[in-house]
Amino acid sequence: DALAIFMIMAYRRPGQSLRFGLMALAAVWLAPLAASAAPAPGPTAKTAHLELELAAEATAAQPGGTVYLALHQKIAKGWHTYWRNPGDAGEATTADWKKGLPPGWKAGEFVWPTPERAMTGPLMNYVYSDEVTLPFPVEVPASAVAGQTATLTATFNLLVCKDVCVPEDATLSIKLPVSAGSAAPDPRYGKLIAATLAAAPKPAGAKATFWREGAVLKLSIAGGAARTAVKAAGVAHAYFYPFSGTVIDHAKPQKARAGKEGLTLTLPAGYDFTHGKAVNELSGVISLDRTHSFEIKAMPGTALADAAGVGPELATTVDDGKGPAGGAGGGTGSDLAALLSAAGSAFLGGLILNLMPCVFPVLAIKAAALARHNQLSHGQARMEGLLYLAGVLATFLLLAGAVIAARAAGQSVGWGFQLQSPGVVAALALVMLAVALNLSGVFEIGLS
Repeated sequence: DALAIFMIMAYRRPGQSLRFGLMALAAVWLAPLAASAAPAPGPTAKTAHLELELAAEATAAQPGGTVYLALHQKIAKGWHTYWRNPGDAGEATTADWKKGLPPGWKAGEFVWPTPERAMTGPLMNYVYSDEVTLPFPVEVPASAVAGQTATLTATFNLLVCKDVCVPEDATLSIKLPVSAGSAAPDPRYGKLIAATLAAAPKPAGAKATFWREGAVLKLSIAGGAARTAVKAAGVAHAYFYPFSGTVIDHAKPQKARAGKEGLTLTLPAGYDFTHGKAVNELSGVISLDRTHSFEIKAMPGTALADAAGVGPELATTVDDGKGPAGGAGGGTGSDLAALLSAAGSAFLGGLILNLMPCVFPVLAIKAAALARHNQLSHGQARMEGLLYLAGVLATFLLLAGAVIAARAAGQSVGWGFQLQSPGVVAALALVMLAVALNLSGVFEIGLS
């Protein structure tokens, strides 16, 4: 934007553009120098909406053993980050360990606590708010030498959202001594990481099956941890968080019924089922309340006798005790109201967008095109307007279709994520330069 505005000012007001241009170019050129002068990564970092810390469960690691580290997040009030399956929109937190581990050391996947449910308009998302700790195991090689200190470094990428979503990242390091004997718990985070690991959903050791009945799925679980959890917590707040983003319709209600040795859930079928994809496994987390959650892996089958209902089927769209209410009414009226609300918000957003600096050059083009309508007949002006409208709608329908297709293929993406790609950003920079040169009169595009 700065380059485009500089080029326009160079053409319109040469005397004023030099100072502005030097400032803009200095900012661009000095940014890498400022980044290279930043302090070395440490165990803590603060971004615009997050306070992040890399912590260890124990004060030392043992050769040939496993030590748990954790990414501790303090999230700004009203904002949230995402679970492993973000739901209808969002992006899960990731860790990049490239060149950040000593030889032979291996970092595992996050251990994900049970998330909260957050409705944003017609979308259901699975999130974390306020504070969350994401532990992960690190395997220590047998060749690690006691008495030495290992430095582990990773770049953590998070999407933090409120009314808008902002990608944020931080590079964090931790120094971990290697000890031949057992290590004491870390005095600050040892108990917290241990408690998070203990409370995290674990395989239930239960038998689970699923089958489709029209527009819904039936999920039947019996035995193991399911039996114990249902007897302790009931099913009034039961909810299934799938690991895959395309097996259920997240925003529609779920229903549960207690069984003799477990429970049966009625779930809205998702894209995979409604479009005929072969689903050989249904995996995820069953949450009954704040303290009773477990993992299940269901195979295609029929109803389990021990999960047969012994009570009424309960809708589980109420607050599960962890955060915002977890469901949306599925009626036609509520869907229409949500659609009208989204359309109205989009229209208002479009009006506000015209105040953005990068839109100003486009406003000039639009104004020139409208002024040219005086030279056209009434019919020609109307046809040009209708064709312009058709072009805009067709373009955005294609873009929306591309995002929907990507999500249907299992990608947790939303519009705007392409701006995290250096190639896309570079191409857009060249487009802005071309527009600036065109508006400055360096070249013209002829009209047929």
